Amino acid sequence: MAVDRIIWKMILDFVVLACVAAPLLILLLVAEPYHRGYFADDQTLMLPYKHQTISEVLLAGLGFAFIIVTVLLTEYILDKKGLGVGEKFVSGSLVPGWLWAGYSTIGIYTFGAACQQLTSNSAKYVIGRLRPHFFDVCNPIPSSSSQNAGGYIQDFTCQGTDAARLKDMRLSFPSAHSSFAMYTAVFFILYVQVKGKWRGSKLLRHAAQFLALMGAWYVGLSRVVDHMHHWSDVAVGFAVGALYAVVVFVYVLKPAKFASTVRWENPAPEIPRPVLSR
Repeated sequence: MAVDRIIWKMILDFVVLACVAAPLLILLLVAEPYHRGYFADDQTLMLPYKHQTISEVLLAGLGFAFIIVTVLLTEYILDKKGLGVGEKFVSGSLVPGWLWAGYSTIGIYTFGAACQQLTSNSAKYVIGRLRPHFFDVCNPIPSSSSQNAGGYIQDFTCQGTDAARLKDMRLSFPSAHSSFAMYTAVFFILYVQVKGKWRGSKLLRHAAQFLALMGAWYVGLSRVVDHMHHWSDVAVGFAVGALYAVVVFVYVLKPAKFASTVRWENPAPEIPRPVLSR
């Protein structure tokens, strides 16, 4: 019966993950972003179009590979030191404790990543903020409509012919790249802080945390340099990613359950209390 519960738990986890991922996929494939207008003299929209340094596929691949390798390696070391969660039986097969713990942690990380991406991308379509390269991609021709009175142009036609770019040019706020990069970095920082202690060096762990944070920082800066986002888009993306990482790690992964398994260092000996004379 216990084995059946584990299998059903795994199936339910995949169903929940699919329920979050499906709306995100539908949004990206079907939804049309809000058609926001512009001011003809808005210099923040006049930057030239540039190919992005870091694509969505590259960022996602690096992020997931980074977390998967970190989690599996950490759990394996903990297991070898006798500090793992213990072996489990699944469908009559013995599953190593480090593999089960890795599956749980990576699954929760993936769930959080899907949630923060759905949050960021849904905001993109609702807000419809124009990217800095709007004029270069669209090359707009305003109409004589009364909607364009007062200098704010809402009725216009794009001379650009690339349909994908014409849709993407309205998806500036917030930066999903920055959100995912910061989510991955903060999740890594918290995970290593709780489970990655090592007596060999007091600075090695913190150096790895700093490098992860700098990696996310670089991703955000590259989005501004590549004229894909305004600085405020990146700032909000960072905030969304960091918030989701903290919430998912603290309230979904629940690091308190690791409290008894993360002591890689020998605990300090207890000092005997003196017997008080009466």
